[in-house]
Amino acid sequence: MNNKQLEKLFIKYHRELYIYALSLCRDHHKAQDLVSDTFFKALLSLDKNTPYIKYWLFKVCKNLFLDRVRKDKNYTAVDNLENILVTEKTPVDSIVDNENKKIIYQQIMKLNHSYREVIVLYYYCDFTLKEIAKASGLTEGAAKVMLYRARKNLKKLLEVNKGEL
Repeated sequence: MNNKQLEKLFIKYHRELYIYALSLCRDHHKAQDLVSDTFFKALLSLDKNTPYIKYWLFKVCKNLFLDRVRKDKNYTAVDNLENILVTEKTPVDSIVDNENKKIIYQQIMKLNHSYREVIVLYYYCDFTLKEIAKASGLTEGAAKVMLYRARKNLKKLLEVNKGEL
């Protein structure tokens, strides 16, 4: 893959990939590192005939995250997402543009990993249920059930914290 192709991929997918990486590790700087490493792997491994490049990128990002978690048990321990959303200008700010949406996003980050992942992929990365199933190795029915349960848990969190909204 040449630099121009990689640049096009980066422009097209870096925001979605950043949000996904942030949902995995919950740290702005670690998410940036995951995205950078994902595109570095793309530079080394992808050719222009690779099908489903978007899914490949998300899968590589998740695998890089899992590798880091295995190597460093404290990789997910830092949870300063609330401070990042309030104090630093991040790509999340361009997508999550008002205060209510930021609060909803913060509540999504409180969901367990699998629910958080399916919500982020569906609502923020525009994956269909079929694409989520393919990317996560689930059946389409299991992805649908997981999305339903994630929404249900998110609703409970929002009701508990409705004074904030």
